[in-house]
Amino acid sequence: MDITLFTNENCPNCTVHAPREAYFFIPKLENQMIYYPNNPKKSLRLIFEKTDPDDYLPHEKEAFEGFQKYFSENRIELPEYWTESETRKCIQATNFNYYNTIEKMKSCINYKVPKKDFNSIRDILSSGMIYMHGLDCNYRPIICIIVSRFVILMYIYPIEMFIYSIYFFINYLSKHIFIPGQVKNWIMIADMSNVSFWKPPTKILKIFNFLQSKYLCRLCSLYIYGMNYVLTVCWKIVKKLIDERTAQKFNFISGQDDIKNFVLTKIHPSQLEQKFGGEAENVGEDLDFPFILPSNEYQIDDRNEDQIVTEDEYIRMAHEGKLVTISPYLIREGKINNELNKSKEDIHIVFNKNGNPVYNNIEFFECSSRNYDNSNLSFEEKSENSQDSNESDKLYERKEDINNNINIKTNSESGTKEINIAFELSDDKAEYCNCKSCNIF
Repeated sequence: MDITLFTNENCPNCTVHAPREAYFFIPKLENQMIYYPNNPKKSLRLIFEKTDPDDYLPHEKEAFEGFQKYFSENRIELPEYWTESETRKCIQATNFNYYNTIEKMKSCINYKVPKKDFNSIRDILSSGMIYMHGLDCNYRPIICIIVSRFVILMYIYPIEMFIYSIYFFINYLSKHIFIPGQVKNWIMIADMSNVSFWKPPTKILKIFNFLQSKYLCRLCSLYIYGMNYVLTVCWKIVKKLIDERTAQKFNFISGQDDIKNFVLTKIHPSQLEQKFGGEAENVGEDLDFPFILPSNEYQIDDRNEDQIVTEDEYIRMAHEGKLVTISPYLIREGKINNELNKSKEDIHIVFNKNGNPVYNNIEFFECSSRNYDNSNLSFEEKSENSQDSNESDKLYERKEDINNNINIKTNSESGTKEINIAFELSDDKAEYCNCKSCNIF
């Protein structure tokens, strides 16, 4: 079972996570995929995590079984984090071509996280170029990309820094907003207003290519505002180069009728900025935190009524093993046993020269906790830290501080560790969100 991570409730201004009611949304088939009843094989699945293999459509089962046979003869090494759902995404993304599926898997696995530059990441994410503004009626995050702000910044930063900033951005969504098995996609708004006729920002195509190649089957709908004539002509050319089913996710918004017929059928007006036809205040160019929930209204009408279960029904489903993710709200409230939420993830923490914990090559700072029951835990010091006695002392103090904030105990039977992460924010990052106990990283 997976669990959405929480950050410090005492700092709501710089913490956004999936709302409590989102966990009660159990999507039916039409919201698990873009479904074509007359031609199911043409359908595009959006949610891949399942507790019961029989929940997949017949052609999906057949394709996966066929790929397993192909894979046994053309095996590649898969990392520990790789799941069956990731394989299924690659199969669908390559239109069931097994050779291309292997190549797509290699591409995803071999993607390397570049060296980070925190100040540049902070500036890009604070610029208003990309931000999350609300959730749609299926609790999917709404990602806004303001292309004119990208045009200004692209002369300052290399494209790789934009890609890495977006990598961090989506990592936050994955930890705090997505609910595996229920919410794993996003709605995207691309604002093309104020973009030059003569200098279209072709570099931004690299960002969209990164999103499409690295985060497979995540886009549900793309709404494009402010397209000028030149860009419209470019789109007609690009459209011929992409998959027909992917092109059907694109919606060009040019007036109130389009907003009413496309956008507001999925997004409550209070979640949408006024410049996009909603009721929320417009977001400026200087963001303290690029993740915004403007209201607690998500449902437009009663169309999702039969997909939202009661708390009692949800608890019953959890105990029957029908949920991929267990609501951390109900666990914290003591309404669901935390034993249902056992994680299989191994933890290997490296302390950098500042004595800060680095996990999976990224310096994470969590406020509150995540349970890693019966997981392997190891601490490693960088060798260069021991060369300076002062740094060694700082590292020791930092480790002691972390040990005081992490509940660590050894399982006497297996010898493994149980850990609750509660990393505090280091001083050099405190200024990002003006909070000494919270940070998005």
